[in-house]
Amino acid sequence: MKKNGKFRIRLLLAVCAAVFALFLVRLIWMQFVMADHYAEKVTQAGQTRYTVTLPAARGSITDRNGTVLAQDTAVYSLSLCVPAPPGTDLETTLTTLHQLGLGGKDVETQLAAFCSAVSAGQMPLASSITEEQRAALLASGLPQSGAVALTARGQRTWPAGSAAPHLLGATGPMTAEQWQNLQDSGLAMDAEIGQWGVEAAYEELLRGQDGALTVTADRSTGARCEELTSTPQEGNTLVLSLDADLQRVVRQALLAQMETLRTTKPAGKGKEVRAAAAVVVDAATGGVLAAVSLPDYDLVQWRQNYAALASDPGAPLVDRTLTGLYAPGSAFKPAVAAAALAAGLITPNSTVSCTGRYLYYAGYQPRCLQLGHSGTVDLLTALRQSCNIYFYDVGRRLGMDGFSSTAQLLGLGVPTGAELPEAAGTLTWSEDENYQAGLALMAAIGQGNTAVTPAQLAAYACSLARSGSRPALHFAEKALDSEGNCVWQWENTELSCAPGGEAVFAPIREGMKQMAETLRVLRESPIPLACKTGSPQLPARMANGTHYTNSVLIGYGPADDAQFAAAIVLEYGGGGSNAAPVMRAIADWWNAAHPQMNG
Repeated sequence: MKKNGKFRIRLLLAVCAAVFALFLVRLIWMQFVMADHYAEKVTQAGQTRYTVTLPAARGSITDRNGTVLAQDTAVYSLSLCVPAPPGTDLETTLTTLHQLGLGGKDVETQLAAFCSAVSAGQMPLASSITEEQRAALLASGLPQSGAVALTARGQRTWPAGSAAPHLLGATGPMTAEQWQNLQDSGLAMDAEIGQWGVEAAYEELLRGQDGALTVTADRSTGARCEELTSTPQEGNTLVLSLDADLQRVVRQALLAQMETLRTTKPAGKGKEVRAAAAVVVDAATGGVLAAVSLPDYDLVQWRQNYAALASDPGAPLVDRTLTGLYAPGSAFKPAVAAAALAAGLITPNSTVSCTGRYLYYAGYQPRCLQLGHSGTVDLLTALRQSCNIYFYDVGRRLGMDGFSSTAQLLGLGVPTGAELPEAAGTLTWSEDENYQAGLALMAAIGQGNTAVTPAQLAAYACSLARSGSRPALHFAEKALDSEGNCVWQWENTELSCAPGGEAVFAPIREGMKQMAETLRVLRESPIPLACKTGSPQLPARMANGTHYTNSVLIGYGPADDAQFAAAIVLEYGGGGSNAAPVMRAIADWWNAAHPQMNG
């Protein structure tokens, strides 16, 4: 028993010695071998790491010549750095901010709430400070000491003000629905994106990629270390087909003509004109050179004035170029001629007798104003003098489905291919609910159920100039990165082509050329023009029962080698010829901008 007791005691002592030795080795290992590791752990326990977003500049939007239409201008947000960095005093910082009028009266309350939520970071004080406030802050030394942080971000500005507000659009905070669609793109929930216009259509090209700055702050000393995690990348520059100078000229011409009509014309002849739209396109490519919708607004002030703009009876927020729907009136007649010529129903020499009243139907006998013509009328005369009887007869014999189908191929009542939302428009068909035999007569002169947009009318004019080939309209030409490299390019596309070629469209163009010669303001143009006017009746009537009319004009120039095509609409404009001075202004500008045409 004694031997066993001694053995057990020795064994216990050996085990205790072994355990002690293990603890000693562990202690030596922790004290010496792992000293730096645990020192770092202690340091990390007193540190907080957070990330600061570095906003990327949004890409600029320019016209075809490089004129800046929309751009980001640097504005600065102000944040308080918590904890206070070494060499600064939080109370002194807050006092200085109060003296500079920054931070608000309840900054201490905000600070308490902020510190209860996070141990370190940057507490927002102001989302946008003035240049004077920024200068005062820099003079105080607070940003240099790290007590506060100034973060630059882009704020959208429009150097040209009212130039094409409907087309350019604007940016704004994402809606809940937009966030659902874009949450996988890495955008923050409070990010601003394009809300309409080309800002929305080309959001991915214009939007830059934000950078990130990782900040490590010591809560006890306030010392901080900054590491640039990713560099912000600015968005691409979007180059439009628009010409800012032509846009200005067209807008001024519309405003001037509207004022002239209001002050010089009698009731029903343009005195009541209240709105207008005009679209000019490059006849070779379909690029939109100008798109003016009046009344319009100033993008610089639209947010502040939104309530007034939204309630304005003139509807300045509505883009009439793409969503306004108008009967084309007699401007539709070239489409009827194209359909009849292509079908072999008529030739350029085919005639109709214009007696001033169309007598085919006993119960419905619409009239012709016989403006400079009567008796036997051929196609060129019918286009030049806008003879209703000729097109009543041709339209009836052809059938409205025949000429409406051709009108679609030429660009009416169908999408233009443009990047922005647009109204589809309508034409008149035999399946329409209000169909009756006489409806074809009204449809043949651009009324009936037909309603199209000014952009479609411009595409239509372009198609007539190109012998039936209709290009897709577009507002953007290309996108350039920060180094000027092209990262995207519009590809010209033919959307449709009406049949017949030169045999069909050459006589129509000749008739439109002759029509332009009947209007003195166009006859005296420095470049030859081709056009077709329209005076579609409106449902509203004057006291004497006469219908008010819109003023519609389509055309292109030069007449024998079209470089541009245009469409103009004046609401309550009093007849198609009242739009001619606007077409003349376009021609004058084109002649001055392209001196080689005279050379």
